[in-house]
Amino acid sequence: MLIRKLFKAEMAHVVPGAYTQRCNHLHGHSYKFELFLESTQPNDANMVADFKAVKDTGINDFFDSFDHAVMIWKKDTLAPMINQINPERHMVVPFVPTAEMIAKACFVVCQAILETGPKLSGEKDARVSKVIVHETDTGYAEFGEKDLESDRFPSIALDEWMISGGIKTAWKEKTWFERVKAFLKTSAPAS
Repeated sequence: MLIRKLFKAEMAHVVPGAYTQRCNHLHGHSYKFELFLESTQPNDANMVADFKAVKDTGINDFFDSFDHAVMIWKKDTLAPMINQINPERHMVVPFVPTAEMIAKACFVVCQAILETGPKLSGEKDARVSKVIVHETDTGYAEFGEKDLESDRFPSIALDEWMISGGIKTAWKEKTWFERVKAFLKTSAPAS
């Protein structure tokens, strides 16, 4: 059985080296993130997982981190100025923040949150099957289980992410980030 949960965020980023010159500079999008969970076993309420429980594990905090934030590659020329650009809500990451890399990051992080967090609605074998990141209404990137074996995109290296205090302060489930970073250091997912 497959379920889908939709998250939305307004976020700015820079894509150095993009074919489209507009993307080489700081610009924003109205992102939609589709999280697909799959399970062969229902919980006691005959669900893959309760939608509210999915959010409360830290997944909502993760997706909320993107909202009204700026995501910059750590090697971007703007990275040293990120505190002047958006002091409250920014993420400096070890990859160019394309829709493709954001989709991969969402897949890896959300799967790790599910694996390490509490089973709030009694999930049995719920797992992330794929994530679709809509950068625009007409363009999206998808990363899923089928991509794990052949993935040759850069690592998301969550332990290298620098997330602003303003984002972290807004998290309701305060332990998810450190728990997931520790898990990803010891496991070998497509991170």
